[in-house]
Amino acid sequence: MESLLKYNLKKDGVCFLPKIFTKKEVLSCIKGLQDVVGGIYQSGHPPETRFWEVGDDPNSIIKIDKPHLCNQVIWEFITKHKFGNALAKATNSKKIKVWHSQLVWKPKSKGQSGNAGWHRDSQYWPFWSKKGLFTAWIALTNVTSRSGPVNYIVNSHRWNDIFGLDFFNKDLNKQNRIIEDKRKTEEIISGTINKGEVSIHSSLTYHSSGKNLDEKPRIGLVVHFCNEHAKQIKVQNEETEYLGFLNDEWVAPLIYEK
Repeated sequence: MESLLKYNLKKDGVCFLPKIFTKKEVLSCIKGLQDVVGGIYQSGHPPETRFWEVGDDPNSIIKIDKPHLCNQVIWEFITKHKFGNALAKATNSKKIKVWHSQLVWKPKSKGQSGNAGWHRDSQYWPFWSKKGLFTAWIALTNVTSRSGPVNYIVNSHRWNDIFGLDFFNKDLNKQNRIIEDKRKTEEIISGTINKGEVSIHSSLTYHSSGKNLDEKPRIGLVVHFCNEHAKQIKVQNEETEYLGFLNDEWVAPLIYEK
């Protein structure tokens, strides 16, 4: 972790924080997420979207959007004061609002089942400006080089958009060829962090992850957040009203304000 702490969010597009969450907090969060994966919603609210259902391929990535809606323990986990403070300090922000979360549970992979293609988060957010948007990746298990860590291209938050890249495209070899020329000039780093630790990247930073070769699943909780510089953009499609929930503290909690 010491070597990863040298990266600066503004300069490099990614940074890594010292441990924030305790072992007890992490275990409680995992228990809540296990319930959500199994279709048990303690709060009575379902997640926004499930990309994996009970009975689906057990070797595929389990991706569930907004699991914090389903369970009080998960909601309290991502709204902890110390977490908000750490995000504000790292991003030099006066306000931190969580507007989305994702469970990304990666079992031991078979073939390309554990791959997540190169992408930048902003390509999926036409309703947001590109300024003031960040993603925190919370490790709920120790992430090693074998367990399919998130890989980041340093300085790629300064690149123009690259077409043909997508989270859901598991053919990393094909995607690597698309960005090969640019990658030669930039460093790629792996988020090999321990449980309770957090990485932060800009919405413009290109990242991906490969297969999990470990027997145990690699579990990460993704928190998308914005600061006071983020601006909503009107879009004329099915997502026109998507951000209508921003004033709902259960859906989009404010976790820091100076």
